[in-house]
Amino acid sequence: MKHELPPWYGQLKKKHPIVTDQEWQLLDSMAVVKHIKKGDSFLKYGKVARFSAFVISGLFKFSIQDDDGNEKIIKFGFPDDFLANCESYNKKAPSAVSITALEDAVILRINIKKLQPLYDLHMNLLHVNLQLYQEILEQQSEHEYILSLKSPVRRYRYLLERRPAIIQKISLTNIARYLYISREALSRARLYLLK
Repeated sequence: MKHELPPWYGQLKKKHPIVTDQEWQLLDSMAVVKHIKKGDSFLKYGKVARFSAFVISGLFKFSIQDDDGNEKIIKFGFPDDFLANCESYNKKAPSAVSITALEDAVILRINIKKLQPLYDLHMNLLHVNLQLYQEILEQQSEHEYILSLKSPVRRYRYLLERRPAIIQKISLTNIARYLYISREALSRARLYLLK
């Protein structure tokens, strides 16, 4: 007997309309709802990735550490986004990326090993998987472009114009870590753009 899907699937259905109700039911039967406290990790540096997740609520940061041990943020995860480190999972290698909650969050966690066999049976799920990979690549490319902008003012202006959600929801410290600039340089850029 088919059970009714929890309400958060509504947003996922809008984002991925190709997936049928039956396929969402199948995913729901494999998924576990997890509550993650602010500051806790979905994936820690040095651990092999075994899970992926859809963000139901909350915010996440994907971060790396530079040679001096300073945190650099490479990506943010918002509600309905996908959390994963595909490279770590595929290579069975320790993750160079940490995925941490920036606020209390709820995720729909799925064991990747259980998910992969479904791609041969359900082309819609394979299509969504490819779409998620494409999103990840586009976000990486966009971040590289932002970092190629020469000044903190140009980097911050890019976010203002094209990624206002980051400006509205992420702390200045974490925005500075995302833009690879100091918090002071970010403050000066903000002041300059307010004038």
